[in-house]
Amino acid sequence: MDTSPTQALVLQDVPDARPDVKIVKLIGPVTFHNISEFQELIHKKPFPLVFIVDLSEVPYIDSAALGSFISIHVAREGTDCKYAFVGPNERLRNLFELAYVQSFLVIYDSMAEAETHLA
Repeated sequence: MDTSPTQALVLQDVPDARPDVKIVKLIGPVTFHNISEFQELIHKKPFPLVFIVDLSEVPYIDSAALGSFISIHVAREGTDCKYAFVGPNERLRNLFELAYVQSFLVIYDSMAEAETHLA
């Protein structure tokens, strides 16, 4: 897999039986060079009641991606809309810790864990 910062980011919709749940799997690095489609998606209103971002196939992110992740939290804070990031690798977890965002971003190890807590 090409992991250069300019590699295209693939956004894959993951079907869910519930109409108020949107699950998006990101595939590839998430960087300034490829984040525009993801940013359009996360700001699209009305927000789904539950928004899950699967990071299991994201090798790394840059500061633009981290800012987008934080904006998901900010946009949904104080609303009935929930969100979660699922399956970040150790590199992403370390970045979240270094940036002190792991204390407020909603992060789960697996999709099953996220769906249990967000149901």
